[in-house]
Amino acid sequence: MTICNIITLLLFESVVPLLKVLMMSRANIAILAVVWAITIPFSSCVEEEPLIVPDVYVNITINLELPQYIALKSINNALLIPNEGYADNGVVIYRYSPDEYLAFDATCPQHIETSWAITLDENGYAGTASCTHCNTSYTFFNFGQASEGYPLKRYRVSLSGLYLTVSN
Repeated sequence: MTICNIITLLLFESVVPLLKVLMMSRANIAILAVVWAITIPFSSCVEEEPLIVPDVYVNITINLELPQYIALKSINNALLIPNEGYADNGVVIYRYSPDEYLAFDATCPQHIETSWAITLDENGYAGTASCTHCNTSYTFFNFGQASEGYPLKRYRVSLSGLYLTVSN
């Protein structure tokens, strides 16, 4: 059951008993019905995006002071952590701001059946990536949005001192 269904059910179940209790006139009931009918479509219920890249266990902790992670010292740089994520295609860590990092599965969601990994553009310094299989490009500063199709799967990121943890 989606959130939209729950909201609609709660609204409906709360309105009917309220009408019985108040014993409203037909005119008041008609007005209430019109208001209710108008507000339901605008209740901002959005269907969740379909799960394209399957969930796999991810729990990576890195020390940002180690030389292999030097690229993450600059904003808009990305780094691929190999052999992690779905089908071991890797996990991309991206420096979004001085205090914020983003992480994405490196599997291209446009054709999950082939399990094709994206490639970082300009070795991660461009803040973008591309899929050589379908020519889709992704921008990390735009939260992994694709030039067409599905965005990259995101992972949680937490920063504690010099240690960055990526998990799901």
